[in-house]
Amino acid sequence: MPAFLLPKSIRRDIAVLLLILFGQQATQAGIIQTNFGTGTNAVPGGPFDPSGNILATNLLSASATGSFYRQDSGYPVVVSRLYDGNLGPLSSAGLGGDGNFTVMPNVATIQFDLDAPYDITAIRTYASWDSGRDGQQYTVSYATALEPSTYTTLLAISRFDVTDFPLREDYDWDTGEPIMIPDEDFATTLVQLTPTSGFLAQQVVSLRFAFSGVENGGTAFREFQVTAVPEPSTYAMALAGIACGGFSIWRRRKRA
Repeated sequence: MPAFLLPKSIRRDIAVLLLILFGQQATQAGIIQTNFGTGTNAVPGGPFDPSGNILATNLLSASATGSFYRQDSGYPVVVSRLYDGNLGPLSSAGLGGDGNFTVMPNVATIQFDLDAPYDITAIRTYASWDSGRDGQQYTVSYATALEPSTYTTLLAISRFDVTDFPLREDYDWDTGEPIMIPDEDFATTLVQLTPTSGFLAQQVVSLRFAFSGVENGGTAFREFQVTAVPEPSTYAMALAGIACGGFSIWRRRKRA
């Protein structure tokens, strides 16, 4: 059977075995945290592009543990919302307000297991609600094919919130005069992690995001994006699959 037709779990086992036999020691580059934020309904960091996210295309499994904002009363924890390619309405109003597009970790861990080892090129996390649930602060760690049960901290990201909002007219009940105040109904953040050179981490088979109570019982995360390239062992496995398929065809033709 060609390797690309095997179940994901078996393909990952084969890729890991090839890494053990032929792989190099994993390395980690320096990391740049870049923050984008907007107090309007615009997407921070430019147009949202869901393509290239290996969480959407190369995920073996995803799991969540810990406490989440109102998970028992209208905001169920549906981890797949974080890689479905849909940000949803960027505020707490309307559809965004019922949590249909969000996962709101309070003190929690979200784990993504990949179907093969990858060299990670970037991580992007989007959060959006109002100013009380847009703040991002978490620790991301990873496990490699050579040590799949050991997680190494990639980065504890620095806290980031939207602080710049447009003004709207309000009423000062003390003076009876109209006043201008920040309109904080929209608050969307994007945190992007990129390497100073090379990759964020290599031979990665699992990623963990750990949260410690930011913000107000649960930040409204919308999308997690991870871009990567396959490890050389994955390419080798694909070539082996093509070779096996070609050999099978040759045998059938020879028998005929």
